[in-house]
Amino acid sequence: MEFIACNTDNYRAGRTQPVRYIVMHYTANNGDTARNNCDYYHRVGGLQASAHYFVDEHGAMQSVREGDTAWHCGARAYWHPECRNGNSIGIEMCSRKRADGSYYILPETVANAAALAREIMQRYGIDTDHVLRHYDVTGKRCPMPWVDDPAQWAAFLAMLTPEHPNEEEDDDMTRYNKIEDVPDWAQDTVRALMDAGALKGDEHGCIDLSRDMVRGMVIGKRYADARNPRYETIKDVPGWAREEAQRLIDRGALQGDGKHELNVTYDALQAMIVCQRMIDAAGGGK
Repeated sequence: MEFIACNTDNYRAGRTQPVRYIVMHYTANNGDTARNNCDYYHRVGGLQASAHYFVDEHGAMQSVREGDTAWHCGARAYWHPECRNGNSIGIEMCSRKRADGSYYILPETVANAAALAREIMQRYGIDTDHVLRHYDVTGKRCPMPWVDDPAQWAAFLAMLTPEHPNEEEDDDMTRYNKIEDVPDWAQDTVRALMDAGALKGDEHGCIDLSRDMVRGMVIGKRYADARNPRYETIKDVPGWAREEAQRLIDRGALQGDGKHELNVTYDALQAMIVCQRMIDAAGGGK
């Protein structure tokens, strides 16, 4: 992969933490290329921004070494409790702009970004739960197409899951009869569906799932999670709702389930905050 060194004013040499996350971005440009961006960050200093990689429909180029800290997801306030510049690798995808002003990312660019992400995941032992959008880290609307349409984000995450962990398997013939037979990358999803009663076996406990069925379940759950995320602790709650969520906790209106501090979905939290605001407006709040 071609490397064009980023201007040293735009990143920090070395790392203070090991790499644990990958953060996906988009450039918010119209028809730019990986080379354009690498050249720009090479020439211009003082930007206080950078990324390790830039990706377009032709491939990827590197701007900052993985052993150095790119400034790609810093913020004054964070949504994510752990992911920071110091423990992540930033990937910028080149974008296009429609006549109505909306942005999109070419499918070829997405495929190249997925291939790069898979390489990095393998190199550092990163799972899909540690692949994030910039939005998930700071709340910034980036990559805009994947924030506005979470189905695109779910589809990208599905591209990071190995489709053929065992090349000898025939997808048309493979059936999973027990939870232990399900591939590791899907076991948590299938088990969650079984625990919720959404997936049941026959009278002998046989679940009889095909590989396509399992992949569909994983994609569906990721889509649902993206549309209605679940917050287990107050630190997980988005910044805009954290103060009011804390008020709900202090008033005893929001309690955990015995295992987690909160365990509340976005939709449920939003409804509770609306109700709290109505009470406040009526003069009944504390």
